[in-house]
Amino acid sequence: MAVSMFSCLLISSLVLLLYGVLRVSYSIWWKPKWLEKRLRQQGIRGTPYKLVMGDMKEYIRLITEAWSKPMNLNHHIVSRVDPFTQNNMQQYGKVSLFWAGTTPRLIVMDPGMMKQVLSNKQGHFQKPYINPLILTLARGLTALEGVVWAKHRRIINPAFHLEKLKAMIPAFTTSCSMLIERWKELASLQETCEVDIWPELQNLTRDVISRVALGSSFEEGREIFELQKEHITLTLEAMQTLYIPGFRFIPTKKNQRRKYLQKRTTSMFRDLIQRKKDAIRTGQAEGDNLLGLLLQSSSQNNLPENVMSTKDNALTLEEMIEECKQFYLAGHETTSSWLTWTMIVLAMHPNWQEKAREEVMQICGKKEPDSEALSHLKIVRISLYFTFHQ
Repeated sequence: MAVSMFSCLLISSLVLLLYGVLRVSYSIWWKPKWLEKRLRQQGIRGTPYKLVMGDMKEYIRLITEAWSKPMNLNHHIVSRVDPFTQNNMQQYGKVSLFWAGTTPRLIVMDPGMMKQVLSNKQGHFQKPYINPLILTLARGLTALEGVVWAKHRRIINPAFHLEKLKAMIPAFTTSCSMLIERWKELASLQETCEVDIWPELQNLTRDVISRVALGSSFEEGREIFELQKEHITLTLEAMQTLYIPGFRFIPTKKNQRRKYLQKRTTSMFRDLIQRKKDAIRTGQAEGDNLLGLLLQSSSQNNLPENVMSTKDNALTLEEMIEECKQFYLAGHETTSSWLTWTMIVLAMHPNWQEKAREEVMQICGKKEPDSEALSHLKIVRISLYFTFHQ
């Protein structure tokens, strides 16, 4: 009897072990190789599959090597910013394949296909898998898919219409004037003054986003930015280690800190939204910025204050909070990088810098620029377009 039970346990253990081996083999070898074959049958070329790690080692090696060297002051920056993608495109074409671990990914560099993907309004293109740690930062538009993505995009898009942007120009000029006055004060204290424009322009774009997107000032949003900055640092640190499913729920010191940062920023945005809602109701603020449009969507059906509409034309309170997080988190970084690079390029070409300065003085003089003046700044616009497309 005991021998029979032992035999059953042994057989069961062997079956489970064999099942586990087959599942692992399927996940790390058979499925990736099958996907690779199917993609190549469609004419998509790319790197061959490498067991488990895929191309991650090569990606890290190339970018580490690129960043270890000083950057030349020219426009050939792709080899430094993303050398892996550049190499892949040069070797395999404008639509190529690479491996993120066991998952195949497509690199789309063909302008026509890029436009098709970016102009898609229905959310049909599936996005890559997002690490749950990243989702703790924000679950806004960039993380959504399908009909939910399409709904959020439809509600948010009116905030970026040209007439809306023109109405935001006074807020832009206020933030810029404050920055210029700060630089004047620094320069007046000594004969020469060296300014690190990277953090300065980060603060500028943060201030602009706070004013035009949420109707608050940079001082009010400073704590939110600092909390998000710490949250990003902790998240990137965790992502550089081996990902173990469920480990983020273990109450380690850093996991608890990330959890606190997530709760704190959520609470601050909830308070900010409520204050904005009260200000709009009492006529102390207008509802023409991003947050105002989100609040309008929530009041379509005149529901009680603590209940937000969940119909197709409305966002819930939690959805609004996540969209606000997204704009604070990602909105300032790209613009500040663009402006920083533009100033570097103008410093590399002082003749164009002088032309741009003369144009501004000729059209604006000592007045703050409005939408009409901005439309006539051709050299400034060319400079911005040039650095944007490099």
